Amino acid sequence: MTQGPTKGPTQGSGSFALSGGADPRQPQPEWDSPVAQARDEIASHLGVSAEELYFLGDGPLAHTLALAGLAPRERWVSAIERSELLAQATKTLPVSPTGHLLECEMGPSTYSLGWVNGEIGTIQGIDSWGARIHQSAGLLHSDLSSGLGILPTPHEWDSASIDARAFGGPTLGIMALKSRTRWTNPLPTLSPSFGQFHVDQRMVIEAAVALKRYSALAATHYERISAFNRALRARCAAIGNIDIAGDPAGIPHIITFSVLYAQGEELVRAFALEGFHVASGSACMSTNLEPSHVLSATGKLTHGNVRLTIAYDEPDDSLNRFLEILPSIVEGVRQS
Repeated sequence: MTQGPTKGPTQGSGSFALSGGADPRQPQPEWDSPVAQARDEIASHLGVSAEELYFLGDGPLAHTLALAGLAPRERWVSAIERSELLAQATKTLPVSPTGHLLECEMGPSTYSLGWVNGEIGTIQGIDSWGARIHQSAGLLHSDLSSGLGILPTPHEWDSASIDARAFGGPTLGIMALKSRTRWTNPLPTLSPSFGQFHVDQRMVIEAAVALKRYSALAATHYERISAFNRALRARCAAIGNIDIAGDPAGIPHIITFSVLYAQGEELVRAFALEGFHVASGSACMSTNLEPSHVLSATGKLTHGNVRLTIAYDEPDDSLNRFLEILPSIVEGVRQS
């Protein structure tokens, strides 16, 4: 919501087992250069070494490759993951009404389970699920985008992916591969030499600056945004016939609710007329107004939904005004 402001790959095969080293054939930044410092900053948030990071053209590409490059086993993907991950699924794993992964049999498969869902804010226990998956000789990919810089980062994953736009960064994808992880480049004909940097390195600096700022803002304003989250849930309950998605104990800046007897497009327009930019439909589809597979998987209404992604420095006046106008906007759209 806004108002106003390995050693290296084998040539040709694209296959390599990472052992904490980047491709030696590609130029690497000096240890004390701005790019190296930026890489270190991002690595520190993830709890990995800088050599375990790879920078790609955008988030969807990072998500796709991080999962596709893991061992060619069955891929079991949570039903509320991004569309580029679900496209790789051999089995879709069901979730609870709050979006938590339901108990399921573990095996030597490759799993994809996001940490914080970018549409409903539910937080998955990645470390506990990861431990169980590893005990079953499985592998885990996790999308870490929506919690990075806000919450302590989980570590029981084998590959991870991040869309830098989630923390206000540029159009940049970040892939992290643990040094123990065997990963095969799924696009060897396009990039037989898979080095760390597949983008202008200045974008890595920009991403590090954005992540550092975002983390500081979240630390300062987390409780304030949490209070707004609670107040919004209470206001929706008072209005009635509004279905709030996700876990109330989820991350506070992401809220999605569905309004019965209203169209999502009309709600988006009504809020826009008041200066608030909200979204509707699926958070990961190219056209936002497509029905949300996340809401469908959790048993929520897929029409009349509104998704807020609140900046941690959103002023109180703006938040309070949103609460004030919500009843009249809902009533107006319902009557239209």
